[in-house]
Amino acid sequence: MRLARLLAEAARSEVPVAIGREGTRTLGELRGRVASLAGRLREEGGRRWLVHCEDAYAFAVALFAVAHAGAAAVLLPNRQPGALARAAALGHGALLDGTAEPRGALAPVIDPLDDAAGVARPAPLAPLAPDALLLELSTSGTTGEGRFVPKTLRHLAAEVDVLEAAFGPALGAGTPVFATASPQHLYGLLFRVLWPLAAGRPFHAATLLHAEELLPRIEEAGAAVLASTPAHLRRLPGLARARAALREVFCSGGPLEPDDADLVREALGRAPLEVYGSTETGGVAWRRQVPGDARLLWTALPGVRVSCVEAGAEAGRLRVESPFVSPCAAGQKGACVLGDLARVREDGRFELLGRADRVVKIGEKRLSLPDMEAALGAHPLVREAALLALEQAGETRVAAALALSDGGRAALAREGRRAVTARLGEDLAAHFDRVLLPRAWRIVDALPRDAQGKIPVAPLRELFAPSRAPVVLGEERGPGAIARELAVPDDLAFLEGHFEGFPVVPGVVQLGWVIDAAQACLGSALRLASVENLKFRELLLPGQRFRLEVEWSGAPACLRFRLAAGERVFSTGRLRLRAGAPA
Repeated sequence: MRLARLLAEAARSEVPVAIGREGTRTLGELRGRVASLAGRLREEGGRRWLVHCEDAYAFAVALFAVAHAGAAAVLLPNRQPGALARAAALGHGALLDGTAEPRGALAPVIDPLDDAAGVARPAPLAPLAPDALLLELSTSGTTGEGRFVPKTLRHLAAEVDVLEAAFGPALGAGTPVFATASPQHLYGLLFRVLWPLAAGRPFHAATLLHAEELLPRIEEAGAAVLASTPAHLRRLPGLARARAALREVFCSGGPLEPDDADLVREALGRAPLEVYGSTETGGVAWRRQVPGDARLLWTALPGVRVSCVEAGAEAGRLRVESPFVSPCAAGQKGACVLGDLARVREDGRFELLGRADRVVKIGEKRLSLPDMEAALGAHPLVREAALLALEQAGETRVAAALALSDGGRAALAREGRRAVTARLGEDLAAHFDRVLLPRAWRIVDALPRDAQGKIPVAPLRELFAPSRAPVVLGEERGPGAIARELAVPDDLAFLEGHFEGFPVVPGVVQLGWVIDAAQACLGSALRLASVENLKFRELLLPGQRFRLEVEWSGAPACLRFRLAAGERVFSTGRLRLRAGAPA
C-alpha cells in the first residue's frame, strides 16, 4: 500500500511532489515537515484535529502530520465563522494555513507551513496503519442530515489503486496535476492530493480558477492533467489553447450538462472523463459523453457493483457495493444506498434519473435544504420557512418563502423587505457558503399547506414564478384619466440581463404598462399610431414604488402619460392613436 509507506521510506527524497509560487517541493521536504509537525501534535495529545487549508501542499502536510501523530483529521467544508465555531468541540485544535485567522474557541491553531510550528528533532516516521481512522469528511449525505463520514487509509488507498490502474497509463509518469477542486472534499482529496502523491505526479498547490492564470501554466508544463468541476469547465474560455498539453481532463462534483461536455470536446478533441460518486461510497462510475443514445450512461469502476433497490421506501435508488464504501455508511458492510434514482441496464451500465431527497448541489457544493430551513426557522425574525431549488438560466438557485414572526413583521414595517432579507442572508452566511444562500425571497402571511398539514411543492413554486406586471397598490379613475399606484417586483421577468449586475426596467416595458392602464379604463385594445415626445428621465429600479398617470381629452386621439414618484420623474410622453381608436 503505497500511501501507508509514502513518508516512512527514506528513498526518492528528490522526487517533486508539489509546485507552488515558492517553487517545487520535494518528497524529502514533505517528509521533514510532516515529521516535525507530527511531533508537535503528539505533544499536544489531541486525538482529532480540525483541518482546512486552501493551499494543497499545506493540506498534505497537515493531513499526514495528523495521521503520523496517531490522530484523525476532521476536514471542514469551509472556514466561515459559524462553521468553525460549531466544529470547535470536534477537535483538540485546528490546522489552518496562512490565509486563516484563529477563531473563537479554536485553540491551538497551527499553520502547517509555519517553520516554528513543529519540533526541532522529530522522530522517524513509521508506516501508517491501513485500518486506522485517517480522516472524517463533512457531508449532508443522502438523508439531508449533516454529518461526518469516516475514512480509513485502506478505503482511500484502494480507490487510488483502482484509479491508477484504470486511468494512470494514459496520464504518463511525472505529469503535473492542476485542480480546481478543494482537497477538503473527497474528489479533490483523491484527484488533487492522494492519487498524485501515490503515483509520483506533482500537484499544483494553488487553485488557479481563472483561464488567464491556469491555461498559460498548463501550456508551460508541456504535459498536464486537469481535475475540474462542471461549474469551472463551463466558465473556462480558450481551453483549446491547452489542447496539445492536456493528457486528460477529469470532471466531478456534479452533473456536466451535455452542451458543456460538447464544448470541451470541440476544444480538446474529446469530452472530459467524468467520475460519479459520493462521500460515503467514494468513486462509483465513469463516463465520457459522446453524441448518441448512450452518452449519459455510466460504467462502474473496477471492483464496484451497482443495482437498484427493488422495493420499499428506497425503491428505485442506486445501491453500491464497493471496497471504497466507508464503515457504518449503510446497514451492511461495503454497501450503501444513495439518494439518486437510477436505471441499470442488462450490460451493467446505468443512467441517473435525479435526486430522491432534498439535498441539492449548487456550484458543486451540496446543501441540505432542511438544514437551512431549520436555521431560518430558528431566527427571531422568522416564524417558519420553506426552501426550493429553482432552475434559472441553466443554474440552480435557492429560493426562500418566509412567514415572519411578530418581531419580523415589525422589522418589515420599520426597515422594508430588502433590509430584512439582507439581514437574514448575512446571518445565514455565518453558517453556509455564500454560493448556497437564497437568491429569491418571498414573504407571505402563511406558508401554503395541504389537508395533511404538509407544504406542497406546486403552490410553493408558484410564489416564485417571475412577475411580468407591476404590483398594483391602488387605482383611481375619472373622466379622461386613470392613475395607478404601482411597485416594481424584484423578480420582474424583464429585468433578466437588463443590465447584468444592475437591473433596470426597460423603457418598452414602461410603455406596455401605460397601454395596459389605458386599455383597462377605455375598455378595448388601443390602435397605436406613434409615440411622441418620449423621455426617460430617471432609472426605474426593482422595488421602486411609483405613480402611473394617463390623461386624454374628449375622443382619445392622444394619450399623455407620466411615471413618477413625488418629484422624481421616470418617464413621460404621448401616445398618438390611429383613427377609429376607442372612444
